[in-house]
Amino acid sequence: MAKIYPVIMSGGAGTRLWPLSRQKSPKQYHDMVSDQTMFAETLLRMRDCGDNDVGAPIVICADGHEKLVQAQADSLDIALTGIILEPMARNTAAVGAIAAEFVNRIDPDGLILLLPADHHISEPQGFWKAITQGAPIAEQGYLMTLGIEATGPDTGFGYIHRGEKIADNVYKISGFKEKPNEFTAKTYLETGEYSWNAGIFLFNVQTLINDYLEHASDILEDSIAALDNATTSGNCHHLSAEHFSKIRSEPIDIAIMENTVHAAVVDPVRAGWNDIGSWAAISEFKHDHSNEEDVFDGDVKMHDCENTYVRSEEDGPFIGVVGVKNLIIVATKDSVLVTHKNHTQDVKKIVVHLKEKGRDDLL
Repeated sequence: MAKIYPVIMSGGAGTRLWPLSRQKSPKQYHDMVSDQTMFAETLLRMRDCGDNDVGAPIVICADGHEKLVQAQADSLDIALTGIILEPMARNTAAVGAIAAEFVNRIDPDGLILLLPADHHISEPQGFWKAITQGAPIAEQGYLMTLGIEATGPDTGFGYIHRGEKIADNVYKISGFKEKPNEFTAKTYLETGEYSWNAGIFLFNVQTLINDYLEHASDILEDSIAALDNATTSGNCHHLSAEHFSKIRSEPIDIAIMENTVHAAVVDPVRAGWNDIGSWAAISEFKHDHSNEEDVFDGDVKMHDCENTYVRSEEDGPFIGVVGVKNLIIVATKDSVLVTHKNHTQDVKKIVVHLKEKGRDDLL
C-alpha cells in the first residue's frame, strides 16, 4: 500500500468558541474536552496508526502559529515533515491544492490524509479502520471521504448521500447536502442512506492534482506559485502572500468533491467523532461524560442549575451560578460570555462586533 502523508489543517479561527479561542491562539491549541489540546490529540492519533505506513505529519496553519505548532509537537516528541504557513485564510480548496503539490514533491505515488486539527475522536481504532478500508480504493483513483454515522438529525453538519457500493463499507457518493433544517435532516436519517460529513479526506496525489486541473485549475496554479515563492526557514515554509492572496476562496467540497466523478465515501465510520464546533457541543460532551448534575471547569460553584455548563480559565475569575438552566458561561481574564445553549452558533457575531469596534485586545 502507498504511504499515507497526514496533512493537518490547523488554520481555523474558531470564532464560535470565543472568548477562549483568539487569533493568537485558536481553539485547536486549547484543551477543550480532554487533558490534551485538540491539535495534540490529532498528532497523537497520527502516531498511533497501527500497521499503516504513515509519514510524519505536515501542518498547514496561520502565519504566526508556527511556535505553537512546534512546541506542542515537541512536547509529544513527534517529528513534523513541515509546517506550511498561510499569510491569510483562503478556505480548504487552497489547502488541498497546497497539500497536493507539497506531497507530490516528496512522494508522487503517496496518499494524502487531509484532516482538521480541531476534532475529537474518542475511538481512534475506528478511525484507522476506516482509513484502512478506504486506502486501497484511494489508490485505485477515488477521492475518499469519511462518512460519520449520524446519531441524530443534527442541523450543524453537512450530509453525504451514499450511492453504489464499490467495496466493503465503501460507496460512490450520490451527493453532498449542505446543513439542512431539522425536518430535512430527519428525512435524511429515515432513508438510512446519509451520514455526517466530517471533512476528512484520503486522496491519491495524482488523482487529486488531475481533478484540480479539470475543475479548479486556477486554485492549483496560484497555490503552486505561492509554494514556489515561499520563504523557507528550517521546516517552516512561509507561503508567498503576493501569490496566495490571489487564490479563489472556496471549500474543497465545492471546488473538487462535488464536481469529480471519483468521489467515494467510507461509511459508516464509528469512531466517537465530535467536531467541537461550538460551546453547545462542548457542553453536550461534558454532560455525556460526567456523572455529576453540575458540569463545570475551573474556579466555579454551581447551585440548583440545570443543563448548564460553566468554565473559568486558569487566569479567570471565580464564578458563582445559582438557579439557571440551559446556559453556557465562559470567563477568561478579560472577557465573559453568557449564552443560551440554543444560540451558541451566534457567538461569532460577538467577534464581528469586536472587529467593527476595533477591539483587537479581545480578538
